[in-house]
Amino acid sequence: MHRSSFLKMQYFKDNYLNPDDDLKILDVGSFDRNGDYNYGMILNEEKWTYKGLDLKEGNNVDIVVEDPYNWKEIEDEAFDVVVSGQAFEHIEFFWLTLEQIKRVLKTEGLFCLIVPSSGPVHRNPYDCYRFNQDGMKSMAKYINFQVLETGTRVSDDAKPWYDSYLIAKKSESVSFDDLDNRITRLENKIDFIMSKLDVK
Repeated sequence: MHRSSFLKMQYFKDNYLNPDDDLKILDVGSFDRNGDYNYGMILNEEKWTYKGLDLKEGNNVDIVVEDPYNWKEIEDEAFDVVVSGQAFEHIEFFWLTLEQIKRVLKTEGLFCLIVPSSGPVHRNPYDCYRFNQDGMKSMAKYINFQVLETGTRVSDDAKPWYDSYLIAKKSESVSFDDLDNRITRLENKIDFIMSKLDVK
């Protein structure tokens, strides 16, 4: 966790979340190596329930998932807010993680994602990606979320990461494009399974 990411999550809290609402919040990739600098320190209002999710036990982790792309430990639509910071660059197949986020987020729930657009390699255990503003919009489009705000911080105080961020909402409406994309993804999955089974 670095300071510019911490400040952006504070911005999300101050501008999009109401401390008087009863909120269940999930932080994806929440592990804090030193236990002293994490989003749980920000998302800590009295009426909020904050849960950190990661692949191993440790500081700021409440939920350990066995499979990073199938969170069977969490029910559908269990959370009002999902946040993630400095995790997606380390996730090999981040689009599968997006599908899990969509599944566990309630309709009209909010999603805040913060990721580097630049910066040195820092494996944990992988370092796969950097994201720009169009990439953030594309992620929201993939899961049919409404983009509320997105950008990339390019000021001197954001060096070397120049974080990109996405604030989006899970909408009730499903567009024809989204249905078409879902059908295409399903067909691709079926083709993949059939090829593994060697079915003609």
